[in-house]
Amino acid sequence: MSVRRLESMLPFLSRDLAVDLGTASTRIHVSGRGILLNEPSLVAVDPDTGQIVAYGAEARKPMPGMVTMRPVRNGVIVEPDAARQMLRYFVHKVHGHPFARPRMTIAVPGGITSIERKVALEAAYEAQARQIIFMEQPLAAALGAGLALADPIAAIVVDVGRGTTDVAAVSMGRAVAVRSMRTGGEAMDRAITLEVRRAYGVVIDHRTAESLKEEIGVACEPPADSRMEVSGAHPRHGAPLCATVSAECVHEAIDPAVRAIVEAVREVLESCSPEIAADVARRGLLLTGGGARLTRLPRRLRRDLGIPVRRVATPEYTVALGLGMWAARN
Repeated sequence: MSVRRLESMLPFLSRDLAVDLGTASTRIHVSGRGILLNEPSLVAVDPDTGQIVAYGAEARKPMPGMVTMRPVRNGVIVEPDAARQMLRYFVHKVHGHPFARPRMTIAVPGGITSIERKVALEAAYEAQARQIIFMEQPLAAALGAGLALADPIAAIVVDVGRGTTDVAAVSMGRAVAVRSMRTGGEAMDRAITLEVRRAYGVVIDHRTAESLKEEIGVACEPPADSRMEVSGAHPRHGAPLCATVSAECVHEAIDPAVRAIVEAVREVLESCSPEIAADVARRGLLLTGGGARLTRLPRRLRRDLGIPVRRVATPEYTVALGLGMWAARN
């Protein structure tokens, strides 16, 4: 029996999938069922054999002797073999059927190159996709945030991911102006790591930096009395050290990335026609992506840009939801 005949008899084997393959997490939306997978974009590798021994949430668990790898960085695939195996594992985990050949709608950053697009295409076909549709992240984010793509009133969507930030003016179902930056939550974490080392003489890991950002990081007006104790190591001899890090220190570290986001929105606004700029002044800016949860980021954008700003209720799921909606309509 042919695969096509089998799919017509068992349509659940070919159910559409919407894949948000992000730097930090991969989320898969299944047509008619919602988001069924939300796992770290992470693999654990045996350094002696080069074999992948765990994926996603399992790869995050402590495994002596194993090293972890992120196949996706800055929103694009940088380790093709690992990405193909990881995506195939995730798709099989969602479908659970060896003969499944789903149609996949995949989010890609606005500034993706033809080579990066080809790598993503190969990874999806390796995961047994029968058809692949690419959708730019800003459009998916706009749809997931509740913006009707056929709406003639324009809005700006800012999707702050872990590896990339995409800014787009969206009108009538298309992005009329786009600015994509290979910076996001991961760049902020690196900056926090460097600033804590400079200010306190303590080396911290990326998880501690991320915790500092989430707990006491603010986009503007850091409270003077906000602090957090962290553990790390001496930069020269590695002895355990502790430090009480201030919110001012964290703000100092992340402010360049926040300023870059503000400037990207300003550049998009300046490139728009007067009519679209007037729409944006009324409707404002939709803030999506996991990085949108940074405390006081909406306030900073309102203050610096002078336009309304709305952070969606579940910003980290917006792209996956928008992809799912698009896949259901096409």
